[in-house]
Amino acid sequence: MTASGSSLSGSRCTWADSRVVVTNVHPLGCTPLFTRALNYSGCDPLANTGAAQHNAALQSVLAALDPANRTFLLLDLNAPFAAFADAPEPAAAASRFAEPRRPCCETFGSTAAGGYCGQEDDDGRRQDVLCDDPSKHFYWDNVHPTQAAWAAVAETFRPKIREFLSS
Repeated sequence: MTASGSSLSGSRCTWADSRVVVTNVHPLGCTPLFTRALNYSGCDPLANTGAAQHNAALQSVLAALDPANRTFLLLDLNAPFAAFADAPEPAAAASRFAEPRRPCCETFGSTAAGGYCGQEDDDGRRQDVLCDDPSKHFYWDNVHPTQAAWAAVAETFRPKIREFLSS
């Protein structure tokens, strides 16, 4: 959106009666892809900085396209994801996700960096371990949130979306 978003301004008249919901990027450094190297104890600040830069650019483009915020609604994925995935351990333990940076499906062995859930080695042995209860994990695998995570994040959006669509 940020690279091509400014090209939308030329077709602004076609957007006048539309409602468009846009999401920003969640804290990428808090995904298990990055937190695994830290033994799931924290988030990668460099990856999170990249997400923050993208989000700032996106917000700037949307503000230029729609100063009155009538056409575009920017849903902030970053804040609720960070509240769950980047919370200090005592706060995380009190939330619904006790280990928010550890995935439910964790790959191991020689394929850990490039492996995927359900992968088998040459002898047919699975190269992952599944958790007992996905609803207690924020991430399903290295990058994808669980259904429970999406439900928790969506709770924060409902009022804002209703207000935007009803105005």
